[in-house]
Amino acid sequence: MQKIFIILLFFYLHANCVNSQNINVTDSTKNPVQLAIEAFANDADLKNAAISFKVVEAFGNKTIAELNPDMSLVPASTMKIITTATALEVLGAGYRFKTTLQYTGYIDTVKHVLMGDLIIKGGGDPTLGSKFFNDKNQAINFMQTWADTIKKMGIDSIAGRIIADAEIYGWDMAPATWSLGDVGNGYGAAPCGLSIYDNVCVLKFRSGKNAGDSAYIECINPYIPELEFYNEVYAANTPEDNAYILGVPYANKRFIRGTIPKGKEDFEVKSSLPDPAYLAAFELEHELHTIGIKTAKSCTTLRNLKLNGIHLNNEKRTDFYVHYSPYLSSIVYWTNLVSVNLFAEHLCNQIGVAKYANGTTHSGTLGITEFWKSKGIDVSGLYITDGSGLSRYNAVAASHLVSILNYMANRSKNFAAFENSLPVAGKSGTLSHLCKGTRAQNKLVAKSGSMTRIKSYAGYVKAKNGKKLTFAIIINNYNCNMRQIEKKIEKLMIAMVDFTE
Repeated sequence: MQKIFIILLFFYLHANCVNSQNINVTDSTKNPVQLAIEAFANDADLKNAAISFKVVEAFGNKTIAELNPDMSLVPASTMKIITTATALEVLGAGYRFKTTLQYTGYIDTVKHVLMGDLIIKGGGDPTLGSKFFNDKNQAINFMQTWADTIKKMGIDSIAGRIIADAEIYGWDMAPATWSLGDVGNGYGAAPCGLSIYDNVCVLKFRSGKNAGDSAYIECINPYIPELEFYNEVYAANTPEDNAYILGVPYANKRFIRGTIPKGKEDFEVKSSLPDPAYLAAFELEHELHTIGIKTAKSCTTLRNLKLNGIHLNNEKRTDFYVHYSPYLSSIVYWTNLVSVNLFAEHLCNQIGVAKYANGTTHSGTLGITEFWKSKGIDVSGLYITDGSGLSRYNAVAASHLVSILNYMANRSKNFAAFENSLPVAGKSGTLSHLCKGTRAQNKLVAKSGSMTRIKSYAGYVKAKNGKKLTFAIIINNYNCNMRQIEKKIEKLMIAMVDFTE
């Protein structure tokens, strides 16, 4: 019995010794990127955090390092990687949105009267009057062109009214999973079938000289009929805009609270538009009145007419002018470079139109998921509820992002347009401050994502060995401030750039 015990003890100790040796061997063969992510995860500020990380060779798909690569987390704006890649593949880099001017009835060429209504039929173009495609002095040029076109048709007056038709995306505007605290602010501007001026209005404040003094709204641009702001903003000892706006689509009463820096003139705070389609109709009506073309009835929207029991289903419409957006590749460029939520949501909705002839957010997100599933990408654990990443209901793993990034690098004819849209570390867009002055500057392009307690990046790295690497990292619920987590991530990025194996 004692002999048997000794033999068993020998095998037990030998097995433990072998296991211990195996662990040591594995540790000693880990590459610097794997060691960097493990050190990152062991940081005290990340003890409560969830982390999903993966880095692979872009051409060959060999895994370099990973940590919880299939863990689905809230991605914030790295969601735009998925949306923009899908838009390029489904719609094409050369796609252009169309806005069509139409009229009902007929033109009385003797009296120079349009005996009917003038309709602006939205086609989902997010760029009408956009600051990303026009400077402040050019934003309204398209509206002047529309008015001049109508004048050249010999029309001096309109017997009906100007109607904005934004039905292509339905009436929801803001995705159902967006927070109430977001949708009233400029960054929470929601998609509309007829968007205008980035669906944003600018409030200019004058703040008192002392902390606690009131801050007053001096002007609102553009002017929006019936829109009211209940102002509870105060001056503070802060260099930042800490004001926030509460309001929902189609509601003309909004509350603005919080603080702005003291002693400021013309301090800008941005609000989302309550009804972009109505503003488009109002702006065209104003422009027509400016050049002497009157309308018999006030402008409205197709939605408002329907809510009042008026339907135009049997009215024949005559198209007379089509306005085209810039190419989709240009829209994708701005979407990723400076993280424009509105553009991403328009791309999402337009994917729904292309795939299912339905422009709702639900159709768009379903179309995105089904597209990547059809390309052989594992979409288990991929939950998409909007196009921009503003929703906290999105759930994405690092492996999803890496798979899509590698698809674009290896299989997409749109790769150049896609990669060129990604900010460059230490140089451009949302990455202009990241890795500045380090070995990673100019050697990494990525889309960033930021929300409260969320930080993420996904993109490509030019490693020291000359290979292109694809990576993604998503972190939820870290315990430090934004700049501190960025500095920690920079070390990880430098490790990827230094990779030589």
